Amino acid sequence: MAELFWQRRVKRRARKVLISLPDLPSDIDDNVFIALGTQAAEADKTSKAYDEFLFSEEGYEQMPYEDGIDEILNLQKSRTPERQGRAELPVRMRIQYITKLLESKVRDVEDAKAKVEELSGQVKQEHSYLSGSVKGEDNGNWEGVAPDTTSRRKHVTNVLKEWLVFVLVAGADATVVYFSIYSIMPRVAEALMFSAPAIGVQILFPHLTGKAIASYRANKESNAQDFWIALGIGVSWFAYVLAMSILRFQLLQANYASSHKKAPDMPILLQFAAGMFTFLILIGLGTWVLTRAMKVNPHKHKVGRLVFVRYGAEDKLRKAEKKLNKTQSLLKQEEDLLAEISRQWELRSSSYAQLSESSKAVYRRALVNQLGAPEFTTEYLPEEKFKLKGKQKKKNEF
Repeated sequence: MAELFWQRRVKRRARKVLISLPDLPSDIDDNVFIALGTQAAEADKTSKAYDEFLFSEEGYEQMPYEDGIDEILNLQKSRTPERQGRAELPVRMRIQYITKLLESKVRDVEDAKAKVEELSGQVKQEHSYLSGSVKGEDNGNWEGVAPDTTSRRKHVTNVLKEWLVFVLVAGADATVVYFSIYSIMPRVAEALMFSAPAIGVQILFPHLTGKAIASYRANKESNAQDFWIALGIGVSWFAYVLAMSILRFQLLQANYASSHKKAPDMPILLQFAAGMFTFLILIGLGTWVLTRAMKVNPHKHKVGRLVFVRYGAEDKLRKAEKKLNKTQSLLKQEEDLLAEISRQWELRSSSYAQLSESSKAVYRRALVNQLGAPEFTTEYLPEEKFKLKGKQKKKNEF
Protein backbone atom coordinates (compact mmCIF):
# COMPACT_ATOMS: atom_id res chain seq x y z
CA MET A 1 0.00 0.00 0.00
CA ALA A 2 2.82 2.37 0.89
CA GLU A 3 4.65 1.55 -2.35
CA LEU A 4 1.52 2.29 -4.39
CA PHE A 5 1.18 5.65 -2.61
CA TRP A 6 4.78 6.59 -3.44
CA GLN A 7 4.44 5.47 -7.06
CA ARG A 8 1.43 7.74 -7.48
CA ARG A 9 3.33 10.55 -5.81
CA VAL A 10 6.24 10.11 -8.24
CA LYS A 11 3.81 10.26 -11.17
CA ARG A 12 2.27 13.47 -9.81
CA ARG A 13 5.70 15.02 -9.37
CA ALA A 14 6.69 14.10 -12.93
CA ARG A 15 3.46 15.64 -14.22
CA LYS A 16 4.13 18.86 -12.31
CA VAL A 17 7.68 19.06 -13.68
CA LEU A 18 6.47 18.58 -17.26
CA ILE A 19 3.80 21.27 -16.81
CA SER A 20 6.41 23.70 -15.50
CA LEU A 21 8.59 23.34 -18.62
CA PRO A 22 8.21 25.73 -21.61
CA ASP A 23 5.69 24.70 -24.24
CA LEU A 24 7.20 22.66 -27.03
CA PRO A 25 5.48 22.26 -30.45
CA SER A 26 4.47 18.76 -31.23
CA ASP A 27 6.29 16.72 -33.84
CA ILE A 28 5.16 16.93 -37.47
CA ASP A 29 2.87 14.42 -39.17
CA ASP A 30 4.85 12.69 -41.93
CA ASN A 31 1.86 12.07 -44.20
CA VAL A 32 0.62 15.65 -43.94
CA PHE A 33 4.12 17.04 -44.40
CA ILE A 34 4.70 14.98 -47.56
CA ALA A 35 1.26 15.87 -48.96
CA LEU A 36 2.03 19.60 -48.58
CA GLY A 37 4.59 19.21 -51.39
CA THR A 38 1.81 19.06 -53.99
CA GLN A 39 0.20 22.27 -52.71
CA ALA A 40 3.58 24.00 -52.57
CA ALA A 41 4.33 22.99 -56.18
CA GLU A 42 0.99 24.38 -57.32
CA ALA A 43 1.63 27.62 -55.45
CA ASP A 44 5.11 27.98 -56.93
CA LYS A 45 3.81 27.37 -60.46
CA THR A 46 0.97 29.88 -59.99
CA SER A 47 3.42 32.50 -58.77
CA LYS A 48 5.19 32.48 -62.23
CA ALA A 49 8.42 33.26 -60.40
CA TYR A 50 10.25 30.25 -61.83
CA ASP A 51 11.03 29.26 -65.44
CA GLU A 52 13.15 26.72 -67.30
CA PHE A 53 16.27 28.88 -66.99
CA LEU A 54 16.22 28.89 -63.22
CA PHE A 55 18.28 25.69 -63.03
CA SER A 56 20.84 26.43 -65.70
CA GLU A 57 24.51 25.88 -65.11
CA GLU A 58 24.73 29.19 -63.25
CA GLY A 59 21.35 28.81 -61.48
CA TYR A 60 19.98 27.24 -58.30
CA GLU A 61 20.65 23.72 -57.08
CA GLN A 62 17.15 23.28 -55.62
CA MET A 63 13.91 25.17 -55.16
CA PRO A 64 13.36 27.44 -52.12
CA TYR A 65 10.65 25.09 -50.91
CA GLU A 66 13.21 22.29 -50.78
CA ASP A 67 15.49 24.52 -48.72
CA GLY A 68 12.52 25.12 -46.42
CA ILE A 69 12.02 21.39 -46.03
CA ASP A 70 15.63 20.98 -44.89
CA GLU A 71 15.36 23.90 -42.46
CA ILE A 72 12.12 22.63 -40.93
CA LEU A 73 13.40 19.09 -40.55
CA ASN A 74 16.71 20.31 -39.10
CA LEU A 75 14.69 22.26 -36.54
CA GLN A 76 12.63 19.19 -35.75
CA LYS A 77 15.79 17.11 -35.43
CA SER A 78 17.36 19.65 -33.08
CA ARG A 79 14.28 19.43 -30.88
CA THR A 80 14.33 15.64 -30.78
CA PRO A 81 16.60 15.45 -27.67
CA GLU A 82 14.24 17.80 -25.82
CA ARG A 83 11.17 15.79 -26.79
CA GLN A 84 13.02 12.60 -25.92
CA GLY A 85 14.01 14.02 -22.52
CA ARG A 86 10.41 14.93 -21.71
CA ALA A 87 9.22 11.48 -22.75
CA GLU A 88 11.92 9.85 -20.62
CA LEU A 89 11.49 12.09 -17.56
CA PRO A 90 8.62 10.19 -15.88
CA VAL A 91 10.37 6.87 -16.48
CA ARG A 92 13.68 8.19 -15.12
CA MET A 93 11.94 9.50 -12.00
CA ARG A 94 10.30 6.11 -11.47
CA ILE A 95 13.65 4.38 -11.97
CA GLN A 96 15.22 6.70 -9.40
CA TYR A 97 12.47 5.90 -6.90
CA ILE A 98 12.58 2.15 -7.58
CA THR A 99 16.39 2.17 -7.24
CA LYS A 100 16.11 3.66 -3.76
CA LEU A 101 13.31 1.24 -2.96
CA LEU A 102 15.49 -1.62 -4.19
CA GLU A 103 18.27 -0.59 -1.81
CA SER A 104 15.78 -0.72 1.05
CA LYS A 105 14.55 -4.17 -0.05
CA VAL A 106 18.13 -5.46 -0.24
CA ARG A 107 18.75 -4.25 3.32
CA ASP A 108 15.54 -5.95 4.46
CA VAL A 109 16.68 -9.25 2.95
CA GLU A 110 20.14 -8.90 4.47
CA ASP A 111 18.66 -8.13 7.90
CA ALA A 112 16.26 -11.07 7.63
CA LYS A 113 19.08 -13.41 6.61
CA ALA A 114 21.22 -12.18 9.50
CA LYS A 115 18.33 -12.79 11.91
CA VAL A 116 17.78 -16.32 10.61
CA GLU A 117 21.51 -17.08 10.89
CA GLU A 118 21.60 -15.67 14.41
CA LEU A 119 18.63 -17.77 15.50
CA SER A 120 20.08 -20.86 13.82
CA GLY A 121 23.28 -20.34 15.77
CA GLN A 122 21.34 -20.04 19.02
CA VAL A 123 19.35 -23.20 18.23
CA LYS A 124 22.59 -25.03 17.48
CA GLN A 125 24.01 -23.84 20.80
CA GLU A 126 20.94 -25.04 22.70
CA HIS A 127 21.22 -28.44 20.98
CA SER A 128 24.79 -28.69 22.23
CA TYR A 129 23.47 -28.21 25.78
CA LEU A 130 20.82 -30.88 25.25
CA SER A 131 23.38 -33.30 23.82
CA GLY A 132 25.39 -33.01 27.02
CA SER A 133 28.60 -32.00 25.22
CA VAL A 134 28.50 -28.50 26.74
CA LYS A 135 27.53 -27.35 30.21
CA GLY A 136 24.35 -25.34 30.21
CA GLU A 137 22.48 -23.05 32.59
CA ASP A 138 24.00 -22.75 36.08
CA ASN A 139 26.95 -24.75 34.70
CA GLY A 140 24.79 -27.85 34.85
CA ASN A 141 24.24 -30.91 32.71
CA TRP A 142 20.89 -30.44 30.98
CA GLU A 143 20.99 -33.39 28.64
CA GLY A 144 17.66 -34.11 27.02
CA VAL A 145 15.63 -34.49 23.84
CA ALA A 146 14.70 -31.43 21.86
CA PRO A 147 10.96 -30.85 21.38
CA ASP A 148 9.35 -31.90 18.13
CA THR A 149 8.77 -28.42 16.75
CA THR A 150 8.20 -29.04 13.07
CA SER A 151 5.93 -26.03 12.62
CA ARG A 152 4.83 -22.90 14.44
CA ARG A 153 1.35 -24.33 14.92
CA LYS A 154 2.69 -27.45 16.56
CA HIS A 155 4.80 -25.42 18.99
CA VAL A 156 1.81 -23.26 19.94
CA THR A 157 -0.33 -26.38 20.39
CA ASN A 158 2.22 -27.99 22.73
CA VAL A 159 2.54 -24.84 24.82
CA LEU A 160 -1.23 -24.46 25.04
CA LYS A 161 -1.59 -28.07 26.17
CA GLU A 162 0.88 -27.54 29.01
CA TRP A 163 -0.79 -24.36 30.13
CA LEU A 164 -4.26 -25.88 29.86
CA VAL A 165 -3.28 -28.73 32.19
CA PHE A 166 -1.67 -26.25 34.55
CA VAL A 167 -4.81 -24.07 34.57
CA LEU A 168 -6.99 -27.10 35.29
CA VAL A 169 -4.79 -28.17 38.21
CA ALA A 170 -4.64 -24.62 39.51
CA GLY A 171 -8.43 -24.40 39.23
CA ALA A 172 -8.86 -27.60 41.26
CA ASP A 173 -6.47 -26.28 43.94
CA ALA A 174 -8.26 -22.95 43.99
CA THR A 175 -11.65 -24.65 44.43
CA VAL A 176 -10.47 -26.73 47.40
CA VAL A 177 -8.80 -23.78 49.13
CA TYR A 178 -11.66 -21.39 48.45
CA PHE A 179 -14.39 -23.62 49.87
CA SER A 180 -12.21 -24.49 52.86
CA ILE A 181 -11.84 -20.81 53.76
CA TYR A 182 -15.45 -20.05 52.80
CA SER A 183 -16.54 -22.59 55.43
CA ILE A 184 -14.88 -20.41 58.08
CA MET A 185 -15.75 -17.03 56.55
CA PRO A 186 -19.06 -17.49 54.75
CA ARG A 187 -18.74 -14.27 52.74
CA VAL A 188 -17.47 -14.28 49.19
CA ALA A 189 -15.29 -11.13 49.40
CA GLU A 190 -13.44 -12.27 52.52
CA ALA A 191 -13.12 -15.84 51.26
CA LEU A 192 -11.58 -14.61 48.01
CA MET A 193 -9.29 -12.22 49.84
CA PHE A 194 -7.83 -14.99 52.01
CA SER A 195 -7.92 -17.63 49.28
CA ALA A 196 -5.69 -15.71 46.87
CA PRO A 197 -2.44 -15.94 48.90
CA ALA A 198 -3.26 -19.50 49.97
CA ILE A 199 -3.69 -20.54 46.33
CA GLY A 200 -0.43 -18.79 45.47
CA VAL A 201 1.41 -20.75 48.15
CA GLN A 202 -0.14 -24.02 47.00
CA ILE A 203 1.08 -23.45 43.42
CA LEU A 204 4.26 -21.42 43.93
CA PHE A 205 5.92 -23.50 46.67
CA PRO A 206 5.77 -26.84 44.81
CA HIS A 207 6.97 -25.11 41.64
CA LEU A 208 9.96 -23.52 43.40
CA THR A 209 10.77 -26.82 45.11
CA GLY A 210 10.72 -28.74 41.83
CA LYS A 211 12.82 -26.09 40.09
CA ALA A 212 15.45 -26.14 42.86
CA ILE A 213 15.61 -29.94 42.71
CA ALA A 214 16.08 -29.83 38.90
CA SER A 215 18.91 -27.30 39.27
CA TYR A 216 20.57 -29.42 41.97
CA ARG A 217 20.35 -32.55 39.83
CA ALA A 218 21.92 -30.72 36.87
CA ASN A 219 25.08 -29.88 38.88
CA LYS A 220 25.24 -31.23 42.41
CA GLU A 221 28.65 -29.72 43.09
CA SER A 222 28.03 -26.11 42.03
CA ASN A 223 24.36 -26.01 42.96
CA ALA A 224 24.47 -27.65 46.40
CA GLN A 225 22.62 -24.67 47.87
CA ASP A 226 19.66 -25.51 45.67
CA PHE A 227 19.21 -28.72 47.65
CA TRP A 228 18.74 -26.78 50.88
CA ILE A 229 16.45 -24.33 49.12
CA ALA A 230 14.34 -27.22 47.85
CA LEU A 231 14.31 -28.79 51.30
CA GLY A 232 13.30 -25.55 53.03
CA ILE A 233 10.54 -24.68 50.58
CA GLY A 234 9.35 -28.30 50.49
CA VAL A 235 9.07 -28.49 54.27
CA SER A 236 7.20 -25.17 54.30
CA TRP A 237 4.80 -26.38 51.67
CA PHE A 238 4.27 -29.68 53.48
CA ALA A 239 3.50 -27.74 56.68
CA TYR A 240 1.02 -25.63 54.72
CA VAL A 241 -0.68 -28.72 53.31
CA LEU A 242 -0.82 -30.27 56.76
CA ALA A 243 -2.33 -27.11 58.26
CA MET A 244 -4.93 -26.86 55.47
CA SER A 245 -5.74 -30.55 55.89
CA ILE A 246 -6.23 -30.15 59.67
CA LEU A 247 -8.39 -27.08 59.09
CA ARG A 248 -10.52 -28.86 56.53
CA PHE A 249 -10.73 -32.00 58.68
CA GLN A 250 -12.01 -29.94 61.62
CA LEU A 251 -14.59 -28.32 59.37
CA LEU A 252 -15.70 -31.72 58.14
CA GLN A 253 -16.09 -32.92 61.73
CA ALA A 254 -18.11 -29.85 62.69
CA ASN A 255 -20.36 -30.25 59.64
CA TYR A 256 -20.77 -33.92 60.45
CA ALA A 257 -21.78 -33.19 64.07
CA SER A 258 -24.34 -30.58 62.97
CA SER A 259 -25.78 -32.98 60.41
CA HIS A 260 -25.85 -36.07 62.73
CA LYS A 261 -27.26 -34.86 66.04
CA LYS A 262 -28.06 -38.36 67.28
CA ALA A 263 -24.48 -39.51 66.72
CA PRO A 264 -22.34 -36.37 66.61
CA ASP A 265 -19.02 -38.21 66.83
CA MET A 266 -17.58 -39.21 63.47
CA PRO A 267 -16.54 -42.90 63.33
CA ILE A 268 -12.81 -43.54 63.51
CA LEU A 269 -12.66 -45.11 60.06
CA LEU A 270 -14.59 -42.19 58.58
CA GLN A 271 -12.27 -39.74 60.33
CA PHE A 272 -9.26 -41.49 58.81
CA ALA A 273 -10.85 -41.47 55.36
CA ALA A 274 -11.82 -37.80 55.61
CA GLY A 275 -8.34 -36.82 56.78
CA MET A 276 -6.60 -38.79 54.05
CA PHE A 277 -9.01 -37.46 51.46
CA THR A 278 -8.36 -33.86 52.48
CA PHE A 279 -4.61 -34.36 52.72
CA LEU A 280 -4.24 -36.23 49.43
CA ILE A 281 -6.24 -33.66 47.47
CA LEU A 282 -3.83 -30.90 48.40
CA ILE A 283 -0.65 -32.98 48.40
CA GLY A 284 -1.58 -34.64 45.11
CA LEU A 285 -2.20 -31.41 43.22
CA GLY A 286 0.93 -29.81 44.63
CA THR A 287 3.00 -32.90 43.86
CA TRP A 288 1.92 -32.70 40.24
CA VAL A 289 3.15 -29.10 40.08
CA LEU A 290 6.40 -30.13 41.81
CA THR A 291 6.99 -33.07 39.47
CA ARG A 292 6.29 -30.91 36.44
CA ALA A 293 8.81 -28.31 37.64
CA MET A 294 11.42 -31.02 38.26
CA LYS A 295 11.14 -32.19 34.66
CA VAL A 296 11.46 -28.73 33.20
CA ASN A 297 14.59 -28.42 31.09
CA PRO A 298 15.25 -24.72 30.42
CA HIS A 299 17.22 -25.46 27.26
CA LYS A 300 14.46 -27.68 25.93
CA HIS A 301 12.00 -24.83 26.26
CA LYS A 302 14.51 -22.40 24.75
CA VAL A 303 14.94 -24.64 21.72
CA GLY A 304 11.18 -24.70 21.20
CA ARG A 305 10.88 -20.92 21.51
CA LEU A 306 13.91 -20.27 19.29
CA VAL A 307 12.66 -22.63 16.57
CA PHE A 308 9.26 -20.93 16.77
CA VAL A 309 10.87 -17.51 16.36
CA ARG A 310 13.12 -18.82 13.57
CA TYR A 311 10.09 -20.02 11.62
CA GLY A 312 8.76 -16.48 11.84
CA ALA A 313 12.12 -15.04 10.75
CA GLU A 314 12.29 -17.46 7.81
CA ASP A 315 8.78 -16.49 6.79
CA LYS A 316 9.80 -12.83 7.00
CA LEU A 317 12.88 -13.62 4.89
CA ARG A 318 10.75 -15.31 2.21
CA LYS A 319 8.44 -12.30 2.08
CA ALA A 320 11.42 -9.92 1.91
CA GLU A 321 12.97 -11.93 -0.94
CA LYS A 322 9.63 -11.98 -2.75
CA LYS A 323 9.35 -8.19 -2.44
CA LEU A 324 12.97 -7.82 -3.57
CA ASN A 325 12.35 -9.97 -6.68
CA LYS A 326 9.21 -7.99 -7.43
CA THR A 327 11.11 -4.70 -7.11
CA GLN A 328 13.95 -5.99 -9.31
CA SER A 329 11.42 -7.09 -11.92
CA LEU A 330 9.74 -3.68 -11.76
CA LEU A 331 13.10 -1.93 -12.19
CA LYS A 332 13.92 -4.15 -15.18
CA GLN A 333 10.57 -3.26 -16.78
CA GLU A 334 11.19 0.46 -16.33
CA GLU A 335 14.75 0.18 -17.70
CA ASP A 336 13.45 -1.75 -20.72
CA LEU A 337 10.79 0.92 -21.21
CA LEU A 338 13.42 3.67 -21.04
CA ALA A 339 15.60 1.83 -23.55
CA GLU A 340 12.62 1.41 -25.90
CA ILE A 341 11.71 5.10 -25.64
CA SER A 342 15.32 6.04 -26.43
CA ARG A 343 15.39 3.64 -29.39
CA GLN A 344 12.13 5.00 -30.79
CA TRP A 345 13.35 8.59 -30.60
CA GLU A 346 16.66 7.66 -32.21
CA LEU A 347 14.73 6.01 -35.03
CA ARG A 348 12.60 9.11 -35.33
CA SER A 349 15.68 11.33 -35.51
CA SER A 350 17.23 9.16 -38.20
CA SER A 351 14.01 9.16 -40.27
CA TYR A 352 14.07 12.93 -40.94
CA ALA A 353 16.58 12.49 -43.80
CA GLN A 354 14.29 10.00 -45.54
CA LEU A 355 11.29 12.23 -44.84
CA SER A 356 13.14 15.12 -46.49
CA GLU A 357 13.82 13.11 -49.62
CA SER A 358 10.22 11.86 -49.76
CA SER A 359 8.81 15.38 -49.41
CA LYS A 360 11.18 16.74 -52.06
CA ALA A 361 10.33 13.91 -54.46
CA VAL A 362 6.60 14.63 -54.21
CA TYR A 363 7.21 18.35 -54.63
CA ARG A 364 9.48 17.84 -57.68
CA ARG A 365 7.03 15.57 -59.43
CA ALA A 366 4.15 17.92 -58.79
CA LEU A 367 6.17 20.96 -59.88
CA VAL A 368 7.42 19.54 -63.17
CA ASN A 369 3.91 18.31 -63.93
CA GLN A 370 2.49 21.76 -63.18
CA LEU A 371 5.01 23.61 -65.33
CA GLY A 372 5.05 21.09 -68.17
CA ALA A 373 8.37 22.40 -69.58
CA PRO A 374 10.81 19.64 -70.63
CA GLU A 375 13.77 22.03 -70.45
CA PHE A 376 12.91 22.87 -66.85
CA THR A 377 12.40 19.19 -66.04
CA THR A 378 15.77 18.26 -67.51
CA GLU A 379 17.65 20.92 -65.63
CA TYR A 380 15.67 20.61 -62.37
CA LEU A 381 15.45 16.91 -61.57
CA PRO A 382 18.42 15.64 -59.55
CA GLU A 383 21.15 14.27 -61.74
CA GLU A 384 22.10 11.48 -59.36
CA LYS A 385 18.58 10.06 -59.52
CA PHE A 386 17.23 10.81 -62.98
CA LYS A 387 20.37 10.97 -65.21
CA LEU A 388 22.35 8.13 -63.75
CA LYS A 389 21.15 5.64 -66.36
CA GLY A 390 22.41 7.75 -69.27
CA LYS A 391 25.77 8.25 -67.67
CA GLN A 392 26.05 4.55 -66.99
CA LYS A 393 25.41 3.82 -70.68
CA LYS A 394 28.11 6.16 -71.77
CA LYS A 395 30.48 4.70 -69.28
CA ASN A 396 29.74 1.19 -70.61
CA GLU A 397 30.35 2.39 -74.21
CA PHE A 398 33.84 3.55 -73.28
